[in-house]
Amino acid sequence: MVKLFSLRLFSLKLFSLKLSSLLGLSVLAIAAAAFSLFLAKSPHTSTPPSGESTIAEQVAEAKTVAKTVADEVAVDSISHPPLEQVFTKGDYRLVITAGDQWETPVAIAQLYEGNTLQWEQTIPHSYGPRFALVSAQGQVLLLDEFINVASDRAVTVISATGEPIAQHSFNDVKNTLSVSAAALTQQASSGWWISAPPRLNEPAGKALVAAGGKTLEIDLNQGELKVAN
Repeated sequence: MVKLFSLRLFSLKLFSLKLSSLLGLSVLAIAAAAFSLFLAKSPHTSTPPSGESTIAEQVAEAKTVAKTVADEVAVDSISHPPLEQVFTKGDYRLVITAGDQWETPVAIAQLYEGNTLQWEQTIPHSYGPRFALVSAQGQVLLLDEFINVASDRAVTVISATGEPIAQHSFNDVKNTLSVSAAALTQQASSGWWISAPPRLNEPAGKALVAAGGKTLEIDLNQGELKVAN
């Protein structure tokens, strides 16, 4: 019984950590799930045989496991992008910085042409985008968010003057590629749906992103999405 109980706790801990990684759930939610799942699996006997733990003891140990899981998830969840990231192409330089040293998810984007600031704006991507590109014409492409979620900002295109060109959600990407959400997430290596870092097709004014066994083509001038041939 003791071995079975310990194995249950260990399996629960691994399950909780994996779940937090896949779904991006909060520390408290994972801890609560761990605790609830343990109670659901535990035998409810008020008079256990000699040598076996009581319900109160099992509950106390379950709380300890839940706290341990929460602590470990919290440590894992504090990973942040660099305080400053720089992306260059031709005369253009895109700089993405932490608004307040990542004490909050606020990210600020600045586009320079040479040493001249063209635009600066707070971007809605939590801790910035997962990937960013700037073209030789100054268009900016932001993909996904740094946090691992099915984002409404899966694809964002901004003009060289800072005007929004297009914004597409994860569902827009899924529908364009005609691939299931499960297939996209299972094949993703970065973020929620991206299989490989994006690349520019500069002469055509396009960006290409591998996802779900296909290639998403993004028009940097119009912001339209299509499946690449």
